[in-house]
Amino acid sequence: MTNRKHVYRSARHAKWGAALLLLVTLSLVLLDLVISYRQVENEASHQANGLSQLLSERLSSGIHEAGLILQSSNQIPEVQKLLRSGSLPLDAQQDLQQKLQQQLRLASYLSQIEIVDTACQTIFSSKPNTPTHARHNEFCRWLHRSEPQESKYTAVMHSPTAGGIVLASKLYDADGNLIGMATGLINHNFFQDEVSRLTVGEHGEILVLDQRQLTVARWPKVEGLDPQSYRPLQPHIMLSRDASQMLFSAPSSFDGSMRLYSVRQTGNYPFQVAVGISREDFTRYVWDKAWLALPGWLFVAALTLLALRKHLSNLNQHQQLLRGNERIRESEEQARRILDTAPLALLLVNPQTLRIQHANAPARELLRLPPQQPEAAGRELNLPLKLQPVERWLLDGEDALQREIELELEDKSRLWAIVSLQQLNREGAPSSLIAMYDISGRKQLEQQLHESNLQLAEMAITDPLTRLYNRRHGDMVLKDEISRCERYGQTMAIAVFDIDHFKKFNDQYGHQAGDDVLVAVANALRDSTRNTDINARIGGEEFMVVFPYTRLRDAHKVMLRMQMALTHTTFPFVEQRITFSGGITDWRPGDTPATMVSRADKLLYEAKLSGRNIILCDQDTP
Repeated sequence: MTNRKHVYRSARHAKWGAALLLLVTLSLVLLDLVISYRQVENEASHQANGLSQLLSERLSSGIHEAGLILQSSNQIPEVQKLLRSGSLPLDAQQDLQQKLQQQLRLASYLSQIEIVDTACQTIFSSKPNTPTHARHNEFCRWLHRSEPQESKYTAVMHSPTAGGIVLASKLYDADGNLIGMATGLINHNFFQDEVSRLTVGEHGEILVLDQRQLTVARWPKVEGLDPQSYRPLQPHIMLSRDASQMLFSAPSSFDGSMRLYSVRQTGNYPFQVAVGISREDFTRYVWDKAWLALPGWLFVAALTLLALRKHLSNLNQHQQLLRGNERIRESEEQARRILDTAPLALLLVNPQTLRIQHANAPARELLRLPPQQPEAAGRELNLPLKLQPVERWLLDGEDALQREIELELEDKSRLWAIVSLQQLNREGAPSSLIAMYDISGRKQLEQQLHESNLQLAEMAITDPLTRLYNRRHGDMVLKDEISRCERYGQTMAIAVFDIDHFKKFNDQYGHQAGDDVLVAVANALRDSTRNTDINARIGGEEFMVVFPYTRLRDAHKVMLRMQMALTHTTFPFVEQRITFSGGITDWRPGDTPATMVSRADKLLYEAKLSGRNIILCDQDTP
């Protein structure tokens, strides 16, 4: 009954916790979206303020530069003559035309320059064949003002075809008398070049406004529409305002889209620059984030519901697990009894602490552990495991299956065994089962058999008297060396020799003395040759030496050194010296073991005929 109440209480707490978790995560998502919106709105405000300041500075700089160009017209002599006399010769007009064109090239956005007399009549233009016409009354009134500080004037011409910003600069003669003015036109297109290198988003706009808030120029430009036809901006929400700048939210006068505008005064000129960033552009990030956050929250909700369902399922299984644990304990007790009666050496070891938890009788005997006491039945031994390399396997987390290994016990003694190691989980605690079968006796027999096989293999290729290689092995080595020479083009030589008058010596002094001579010759041969040279007894008193990687003259020097060694060798009860005769030949392309041995035998025969104790070389070799 108590367990049932505990399950009901845990289920109720889990449901309330899941609902609270989902509510908190949803609130965090909404809060993050609000913060993100405020951040992108502030970033858009900073961007609009920065762009409006940059464009106002560029526009002010451009107008100022254009004013300086117009003012420099007062330094052109032809302009002075034209304004005083009212006309110029044809060649002077051409010179004036060229000089005005040079001034226009200094400012590409200045479309034309006109010279106007005091009657406000255009008497010369940088564009040829332009008809003269009267200036606007606004310029005429400014021209005849007497204030000396008003030497420059800027106004807006609203015209769909030739509209733009009109600049004017008063012109004086050498005596300081007003003789006219120079005017220039900055058309609508001048603003396009300035803003083409900037970005205000996909749906943003940039405006140049006059004092009446009428549009002088707009970017992006819409073909076929007059910028002056746009309605003045009507602030919807004023965000900030100072003497030179306003930041507000308003619908566009062109398409009605809600934008964030930064309007800034252009220096001392009667113009304003308005940079509008569409909310559609800078809120797109927030909408994208919202669409990404919604699946994330739904995923969290799904995981929460799955976890809740899993938790409720676990609570329902809790009672079954309690009953199952009891059955597991009974099974472990039965398994322990099986371990104790198994004929193998079995250990249960904690792989983390390397402490023996349980060991059956064969394992205690194998590892020399103390015998189990009756009163300690069912309890863990808790003894340290001293068994290499099993300790290392446990620390590395390795498993082993019937692995033959030499074990080192605590007293440093060694034994061979077949070992299996398996990771287990006993009552939630780590445990490893180790099974061992002693094979030390079998390993000893295998070692003896291996040594016997090595002895048999050595006897199969060794002459039993001289301990040199026998003829069979010598022929095999010679065949292999000839194959190597054919493959790599290396040098090789062989020597075939036998002891002089050996049969007569054997008959005179006996077979034992003959055997001693054969052994002495073999020892001298081993002392005179290299480790890589192959020495073989191929007959009764006949020997063969294979010299790999050796030229004919070097092999000859070795045989002479052996001949000298035998000359100084004495034998007990024997008065005569031991000599030998032999022939040496080297490898030639197309040789076989038979042909090389045949050439060496012929040289040996010639040495015998020449008086013995002679070593002949094959002189046909280059």
